[in-house]
Amino acid sequence: MNKRLGLGLSLALMTAVLGACGGNSNNNAASPTNSAAESASPATESASAPADESEPVTISFMHFKSDATDGINKIVEQFEAENPNIKVDVQPVKFDDYATLLKTKLASGDIVDVFTLNAGSTTKLYKDGGYLEDLTDQEFMKAFDSGVLAEQATDGRNYIMPLNAGPIAVFYNKKIFSDLGIEIPTTYDALMAEAQKIKDAGKTPFALGWKDGWPLGMWLSRDFPSNTVLVEKQTDFFDKLEKGEAKFADNPAAKTTIAHALDMFKFGNKDQLGVDYNGAVDMFAREEAAMMYMGTWPLPDIEKKNPELFATGMGYFPYPFSNDPALNKLEFNPDASVAVNSKSEHKEAALKFLAYLSSVPAANTWVENVKTLTYVKGASADIAPAVTELKPYFDNGQLYNSQVFITTTIDWSTQFSQYVQKVFFNKATPEDIIKDLDGWVAKNHK
Repeated sequence: MNKRLGLGLSLALMTAVLGACGGNSNNNAASPTNSAAESASPATESASAPADESEPVTISFMHFKSDATDGINKIVEQFEAENPNIKVDVQPVKFDDYATLLKTKLASGDIVDVFTLNAGSTTKLYKDGGYLEDLTDQEFMKAFDSGVLAEQATDGRNYIMPLNAGPIAVFYNKKIFSDLGIEIPTTYDALMAEAQKIKDAGKTPFALGWKDGWPLGMWLSRDFPSNTVLVEKQTDFFDKLEKGEAKFADNPAAKTTIAHALDMFKFGNKDQLGVDYNGAVDMFAREEAAMMYMGTWPLPDIEKKNPELFATGMGYFPYPFSNDPALNKLEFNPDASVAVNSKSEHKEAALKFLAYLSSVPAANTWVENVKTLTYVKGASADIAPAVTELKPYFDNGQLYNSQVFITTTIDWSTQFSQYVQKVFFNKATPEDIIKDLDGWVAKNHK
C-alpha cells in the first residue's frame, strides 16, 4: 500500500512545492526546478511549435473545472495564438452535471474531441467503451514523472494525461483563531472542540455549500475511505464491495462517517443545503465563517474578494479525520486529467492541444490563475501564502491519497451523500441509511 501511495507523490511536484513554500512571489523564482524547463523534454519543445499548415479546424474541449473557466480560457487563448489554424470550443460544465452530460454526448455520437476525466474507475469505464485514445507513447507524456503516469495508468497504459493536483484541507481565519485562543487541531475531537468554541462565541465554524452535491460528496469520499482503511484496517473493503463480498453494515467506518457528517452539519452555516459552493466561498471571503474544507480552487476568488485575507489573514491545515495524529496526514490528490476521444475527426489537433497543456508556459498559466499545482515538470508552484503552512507535511513526507483506496466502480458516494441528508433532518437513523446503502448496492450491482 505504501508503494501505491508513493506513486502519486511525484518527486518533481514535491520539489516544486517545497520551493514555492519559500515565500517568493515571483513565479520563476518559486520553482527550484526551472532548470528542468530549460532542458525540457521534447514534449515541452514540440508543444510550442506552430501547427502544420493545414485547413482550419475547431476542436471541442469539455471540462468539469467550471470554477476555473477564466484561467482555462487564458491557456486556450495562448494555444490558439501559437496554433492559428486550430480553434478550441471550450465547454465548461458544472461538476455535478458533468458525468451525465458526457455519457449522453458520447453515447449519442456527439463527438467531444477533448474532455476531462478522473483517474481510476471512471477512466476504466470509458477505456473499455472504446472512447479513449491511447496516449502512452505520445512525446508530450515525457513532461510528467513516471510515478504519476504509473498511478494514472489503466491496464498498464495511459489513456489520460495528468493535469493538476493539490491538497484538500481546511482553510481557517487567523484572526478568529487568534481572538479565541484556538490552536491548529491535529485530532478529530480537537477539531470539534474548537468548532464548539467558535460557535459559543457567536460565530460560524464551517462554511458549507452543500446545495451543490459535490462538496459534501468530496468530503464524504475522503472521510469514509480514510477511516475504513487507516483506522479500521479494512484494506480490502472496496475490493470486496465490488465483488459483493462486503457490506457497509460490517464496516464501523460507515457509522463514524455519518457521525462526522452530523458534526459538520451542526457546526455549519445556516441552510447548508441551500447554499452552493460559490456561496460558501463568499461567506469565508467575507470572514463570516472560521473554516472551510476545500481544495485550493477558491483561492482566486478569495484573492479577488478579500486581498488582505488572502495575503495574510488565512491559513491551511490538514483535515484530521481520526483521533490518531500519526494517521492525520495531508490529503494530496490528483484533480483533473485530460483525454482525447478515439473517435475524434480532428485527432491531430486534439493531440497538439494536449501537447500545449503539458508545456511549462501553459502549466505556469494554470498555477497562476487557477491556484492549483500542476504535474508538469519544471512548472511554478507559487499558489498562495496560506499554502506555505503545509510545508512541514511535505518536508516530512506526511502525505497520502485516500482515493487510491477506492478500487470499486460502484458510485457509493453519491448514494451516501443523498442518504445522509435524511439523518440531518431526523428522517432516518444511521442504521436505516446503512441498510439502504447495502440494499442499493445489492440491487444495482449484481
